[in-house]
Amino acid sequence: MKKKVGTMLDEDLIFKAKNVALSQKQPFSKLLEDALKLYLLTLEGKNKSKKEDITKSTQGAMSISKALLDTIMEEEGVYES
Repeated sequence: MKKKVGTMLDEDLIFKAKNVALSQKQPFSKLLEDALKLYLLTLEGKNKSKKEDITKSTQGAMSISKALLDTIMEEEGVYES
């Protein structure tokens, strides 16, 4: 369902956006709707990538060989708390 909204935008921005809508032969409202959808998808992507970045940046923080890990795990006191 479509709903009418009212807002204040910069005059130059409106002029440029209307020219783009005209050149693409689409209504100004569709251009605004598409731009808002794209903006919101971009925000969602940034939020997801932040979560993934944390995982990627901490993954493999201790890059050691299996042999070295085995040696460390065999040391006394490793399992003691």
